[in-house]
Amino acid sequence: MTALSDLFPDGSRADTSGGARLDDRHTVHRLREMIGEPRDVRGVTRPIADTDELIRRVEAASKNAVPVADESGDVARPVKRSRRRFDPLTTIAGSLAVVAVLAAAAVGGVQMATASPAASSLTALEDDEAAIQNGLQSLTTTRDRILADVESQTADAALLRGALVSTSTAPDPASDREGVIDVTDPAVLAPALAALDAYAAGLAAITVPEVPAEYSRGDIDDESLEDVAKAIDTAQERLLALDSATAEMRSIRTQLDALRPPAELAVATYAATFAGAADAAISRYPDADASLHTALTEAAARIGAGGLWGVAGEAALASYRDAFVAVAADQLRVDIERADEREREQDNRQPARRPDSQQTTPPEDTTEQPPPVVETPLDPDTGTTPPEGDGTP
Repeated sequence: MTALSDLFPDGSRADTSGGARLDDRHTVHRLREMIGEPRDVRGVTRPIADTDELIRRVEAASKNAVPVADESGDVARPVKRSRRRFDPLTTIAGSLAVVAVLAAAAVGGVQMATASPAASSLTALEDDEAAIQNGLQSLTTTRDRILADVESQTADAALLRGALVSTSTAPDPASDREGVIDVTDPAVLAPALAALDAYAAGLAAITVPEVPAEYSRGDIDDESLEDVAKAIDTAQERLLALDSATAEMRSIRTQLDALRPPAELAVATYAATFAGAADAAISRYPDADASLHTALTEAAARIGAGGLWGVAGEAALASYRDAFVAVAADQLRVDIERADEREREQDNRQPARRPDSQQTTPPEDTTEQPPPVVETPLDPDTGTTPPEGDGTP
């Protein structure tokens, strides 16, 4: 490729106003070397179509054309429906159906017209009596369930309280007498016991009323509208009494259901402290066997997972107490062994004392000593020594 200096030897600012003659062919040649051949801007021309061939094809198509037939006139007309023929069997069946409907309507109308008012009232009385029986059964079932729940919950509260108290302390392994150690923190146990006491007091305060007496219809005349009306009034009064008793039972059930949650919350809070209490016991008795530490930790975990209610809770508390006592006893064993070891070491460090064979026991002094002089007291009245003897002055 040629550089621009070859095209413009005089430089980019050469003055061309002097009328110097330019070599166009030389310039075009140089530009073609730098840029390339000029492009053809004209489009590609296509050959002219063969007109004769096109005319020939059009004429051939017109000769071979086939006219299209119009088939719109050949559409089939709808078939005319034939006339219905008279069917005697169908007519008779329809007539009988109409007669049956009319007869039923007539019988119903006659019954309604001739019905006794007492019979209609008796039907209403029977409906009320059925409602009384159902309500009485439901009320009896509710009362029995409330009584059973009160009894079972009272037993659960008493069982749990006894277990909490009995497992809160244990005999002290380091005491020869009736000494005890605290298995659980009394300050943490106190709220749980207070909640259980309030729970038991609330259960004892619940009073369940008796169920109304059984309903029985009196001797009435079923055909007498007055007797049936009086029986209906009595049944309605019994229904109102059952409704009132049912509402009272629901109130008692609500009262019973509200007693247990506070106690459960307090007991659950107390159960959650056993894990920390086990860690504190392990820190308090660090020299006990590792297996005993593990047993204590597992017992605390069972209490936290299973809770304290029921027989299972009582067993979990007893297991924790036994594990706690085992850890304390093993720590005492280690302490005693260490004390004995220290005593043996002290005995080994001190030299053994041997008795002197030449040392004799000093003889006892057998010299008789004179008896002590007894001073006679002076008479406080005369200032003189009283005479000897038993006489009086």
